[in-house]
Amino acid sequence: MGGNQHRAGETPARGQAESLRTTGRAVPTLNRQEFLALYDQGPEACWKAYASLLEQVAARDAEAQELRGRLKQDSSNSHRPPASDLGKRQRNNSRTRSGRKPGGQPGHPGHTLQQVTKPDRTVLLRPERCPCGHEFGVQVAPDRVEKRQVFDIPQPKLEVTEYQAATLTCPRCGTRQTGGFPTGVAAPVQYGPQIKAIAVNLNVYNFVPCARTVELLRDLFGVPMSVGSLSTITAEAAGHARPTVQKITDAIRAAAVAHFDETGFRSQGRRRWLHVAATPQWTVYFHHEQRGAIAMQALGILPVFTGVAVHDHWSPYYTFTECLHEQCGAHLLRDNQGVSDTFGLQWPVAMKQLLKEAKTTVDQAKTAGQTHLTKTQLAAINRRYQTIIREGRDQTPPPPPPTPGKRGRPKRGKALALLDRLAQHTDQILGFTANFRVPFDNNLAERDIRMAKLKQKNSGGFRSKHGAEDFCLIRSVISTTVKQTGKVMDAIGALINGVAPNIST
Repeated sequence: MGGNQHRAGETPARGQAESLRTTGRAVPTLNRQEFLALYDQGPEACWKAYASLLEQVAARDAEAQELRGRLKQDSSNSHRPPASDLGKRQRNNSRTRSGRKPGGQPGHPGHTLQQVTKPDRTVLLRPERCPCGHEFGVQVAPDRVEKRQVFDIPQPKLEVTEYQAATLTCPRCGTRQTGGFPTGVAAPVQYGPQIKAIAVNLNVYNFVPCARTVELLRDLFGVPMSVGSLSTITAEAAGHARPTVQKITDAIRAAAVAHFDETGFRSQGRRRWLHVAATPQWTVYFHHEQRGAIAMQALGILPVFTGVAVHDHWSPYYTFTECLHEQCGAHLLRDNQGVSDTFGLQWPVAMKQLLKEAKTTVDQAKTAGQTHLTKTQLAAINRRYQTIIREGRDQTPPPPPPTPGKRGRPKRGKALALLDRLAQHTDQILGFTANFRVPFDNNLAERDIRMAKLKQKNSGGFRSKHGAEDFCLIRSVISTTVKQTGKVMDAIGALINGVAPNIST
């Protein structure tokens, strides 16, 4: 049979199927002689060969569909960041038009410069003479004065304060007494608290890289500072921030609703993880070598948290059973969009529409001053939800049968996995309709953690573990301050001086 010889005791069909399973190549074809040999073995042998080929073709079709789905993925239908889109195609934005014109809306106070009644400096511009030759004197009063004001910053100048501790001898007892230096003045030459606060603000709050921070301080204020000195100043502020961060952590532990998220974080030349726990009032950042439950345990919030934890559908969060769980609706919208784009199914489109309409219903109820939806509204939302799941069961193909000899259950595929998730976690997905304190999405945590990603984009990773920890401590205080008072420089100045920032816990 030339190049189609088979091993002793092996039928052509069995050889073809075995080759297909082991090599993973294209589905083979039988020549006439092999087909007739297979036919002579009877119907059972033909059926086994045919079933084996069907199984492999189905596997290839599923693989091809999976690859096509990956090509269609972007930030609108998966968990990929927007930066990964690379302009491949127009993003399918789930937002709807509000109908309002761009720019400030009616009633917005605006921030246009307004003239002040008492300027710091006034320059009177008088004409010297008239074209007819008459010279105006200072005694001539102007008929009118047109005022134009220029807002600017005077050229900054470094101010050096010298403290001199004088030693005096008491004329009565002869004891010598020396004056005490102010608190914090401990070296012959040092930076003042204002310069330190500006340095920390530039580096930690505005994400200016260390070298460029040093350059800015030199160019703007004439301050000769090294990168090492900047690291020392940051470490001192982080040490003073620890008690405040602990209070913020305790406040989040006692919160009714908290948001959680994590992301990759470069430190010591390796991929570490940044975890965030947040509420509308507080934020805590935490740096760890791992992403999962071990890191969450080390953060110390979820192990004792008894409120509602809002997060994405990642299994380590569910190891903490003392709290209730709420899944992020924004992730669900993208997941449904991804299944629809990949498989062309209709039920994900209907589910996405239902979730968006449910959110609109809740938002309108909140605007109207209501504290909950009516039983009729809740029943209607849940009824549509269950109907879509039943329709999804009819539309979605079942998983392939288990392969003989292969352990574990067969892969369900993304469509079935999402459908099962929607059916099993209904309370976690529709929890925002029953409890108005629970938000629809996890955008609060994602916004907080996005700022840390911006830090890496601008400045790169951290060379040491201590540098990453210092950033997390200071950034926790800054983010909390932005949410509460917005006075970031006051908070940083308090950390520089070793004073507790004005934060409500």
